[in-house]
Amino acid sequence: MRIYKRNGSPKWWADWTDQKGRRFRKSTGTNDKSLAKALAGKWQQESFLEQHFGVIPDVPFQEALLRYGEEKQQANPEGYTASVRYNLQRLLNQFGRLNLSEFNLKMLQDYTNERLKSVKSGTVHRELAIVRAILNKAHREEQLAVVPPFPKVKPSQGRCRWLTIDEEERLLKASTSHLRALIAFAVDTGGRRSEIFKLGWQNVDLDRGFVIFTKTKNGEDRSVRLTNRARQILVGLGSKQSGPVFTYEGQPIKDVKTTFGKARKKAGLEDFRFHDLRHTFASRLVQKGISIYEVMHLTGHKSLVMVQRYAHLAPDYQNRAIEALNDLQNTPQNTSWHNFGTIGQDVGEEDNPQKAQNPLVSQEVLMVEPSGIEPLTSTMPL
Repeated sequence: MRIYKRNGSPKWWADWTDQKGRRFRKSTGTNDKSLAKALAGKWQQESFLEQHFGVIPDVPFQEALLRYGEEKQQANPEGYTASVRYNLQRLLNQFGRLNLSEFNLKMLQDYTNERLKSVKSGTVHRELAIVRAILNKAHREEQLAVVPPFPKVKPSQGRCRWLTIDEEERLLKASTSHLRALIAFAVDTGGRRSEIFKLGWQNVDLDRGFVIFTKTKNGEDRSVRLTNRARQILVGLGSKQSGPVFTYEGQPIKDVKTTFGKARKKAGLEDFRFHDLRHTFASRLVQKGISIYEVMHLTGHKSLVMVQRYAHLAPDYQNRAIEALNDLQNTPQNTSWHNFGTIGQDVGEEDNPQKAQNPLVSQEVLMVEPSGIEPLTSTMPL
């Protein structure tokens, strides 16, 4: 058994190997070394009981959640945002006294129904996704025998508020100089607020006209080409070798909530957030005929699901799709569609003169071939 601290973590971690050679590493969730040793000893004993007697220890949800949060933060510090921490804290307050084995469908459904009274379905969907991830992780680590079923919550439709040209002009006029540069740069690059705030001059290449957003929300770097306006903004800020690009009075900008709110009100914009500048970038691309797939890569999304909200903005996308099919059918090589002719008339009917000349043997009344019709006899009643 070894007790240690990971780089950047104030908590003590336990590391041990059982008799089967399986290695376990867990955060104790405490800064107290004595308490950490006690917890580690308890876990080692539970591991022994499980191995020899099939007894699966009941793990507190609080312990599993704290370990999940620490591992998420270490794996992707940039993605461990304030909203993620808020969701974890809320779940800790709600389920912190439970053990993992106490979770069941009814309890989760009751929680879902109660939350939907005050928040949108998307919020509940994200919270349940965290709980499911924690329970699945515990199951993989053999700390939970069965993961219960979860209630189905349809996430709300993604927000798609974007600026018109007139709204953008009003917002820029209502903004201070440092905020004006941020807004225009966000509209022209589609960068997230956090990506723009931490952009450094070392990741700006004015000669070749692109910037690199590093350690983005999904953990990957993303290169973005600069528009003429975005390049002029950076030139106007004064290129440097290093340091933050966007500053105010010599200090890096960390938040513009207050100044942005004032500018938004002054411009007369309703229901508009800084993140909607990113929606504006994507919406304008789609409106200009750029494919959803290309927009996905430009915005740094990993799934087309996240950019489907912009699909309806594509100009005449249905007309273009149908015209493409018409063009294919009109090619000289494709003549199969000509076989449909006039509805109600069989193919080749015009080649049968007997059918064409005799209305009594038309397609609608002809039941047998003409040669099979016998003449009337006197013994048959008329």
